[in-house]
Amino acid sequence: MAIALERYLIPMISKDQENSNKLALARICTTLTRGWFRQFAIDNHPKFSNLDKDLLSIANDIIEKFPIKQKRPDIIEHDPEIQAIFESIRPYTKTISSFNKIRGYDSYTESERTGIKITSPVNSDVSVTAIITIMHMFNNEVCNPYARWTASVVILPTNDLEILSDNNEDKDRRDDDDEDSSDDEDKDRRDDEDEDRDSFDMDYVDFSFKDPLKIHPYYASYERKFSKLTSKHTFVLGIAANNGGGSWRGRDIWEPIHIKVKSADYVASLLEIPELTGDLLFKYVLDCLKPTLINNGDTPLKHWINKLKGKGAIPIEPKQHPWYYAWNYKLNRKSK
Repeated sequence: MAIALERYLIPMISKDQENSNKLALARICTTLTRGWFRQFAIDNHPKFSNLDKDLLSIANDIIEKFPIKQKRPDIIEHDPEIQAIFESIRPYTKTISSFNKIRGYDSYTESERTGIKITSPVNSDVSVTAIITIMHMFNNEVCNPYARWTASVVILPTNDLEILSDNNEDKDRRDDDDEDSSDDEDKDRRDDEDEDRDSFDMDYVDFSFKDPLKIHPYYASYERKFSKLTSKHTFVLGIAANNGGGSWRGRDIWEPIHIKVKSADYVASLLEIPELTGDLLFKYVLDCLKPTLINNGDTPLKHWINKLKGKGAIPIEPKQHPWYYAWNYKLNRKSK
């Protein structure tokens, strides 16, 4: 208990006193994969969640005497040829400042979305849009805490994205027009009839949400399956952590990761940029947006990548973004 307070709980209080207990529990239960200490934290969950002692003064003293070492960010340096191609694209790249918010149906669901638009230097009427969506769902207020992560990298012609946006705006307007004459049951029925939910068993999804762009897939970790994936889904990732093994079993809480990949060669060719392949386009998107899963969600992915490096299945150098390692490895296996 004292170790947990010093190493996890107290440092977080100084940042966010209101949510410190929940954040500490989530970190303990998703960071430590085996052993009695993790299980101790889980078994004593009620004691942790009900702590009401004000530890702020103790926290300040401990942080001052024993500051937490900041992790050095991974610096990815591309070779001069690749860097030159990237620099030639940057003047034609625009960051998308905002998106319509994804609506989660669970209070424990969080989402992040970022994107860029790349205009062809040859034809200003042609552009490609890349959107990265990350979703995280957790519940550490139950006896067996769990967490789920999904991520998607969608790369598609901008015109296709504009068509999706227009269609959804029209649907939103129709929903608004019907709102006065519809009750909650009618609205639920319309949601259930959403085309993205058809042919996918929603009883098994990790978390339910409404995506205005309808590009981020649903994920059922129990079945290890994503809902409708198309050629625009360049990279899709599903990760789950679950303490369902009971007390003191020391079972690894990380479930097998699930990855689906598509080539980006076609959409890269639309830009008519010399030497820009789908491989380089995917690297460029990751270089611009630098995605990562919050609350240590990337942990099992990094462990899996390290195992592949140890086996010689992927090169150790040059250093790449973890998502690129996974994408490239899976894509190469598909082509064999």
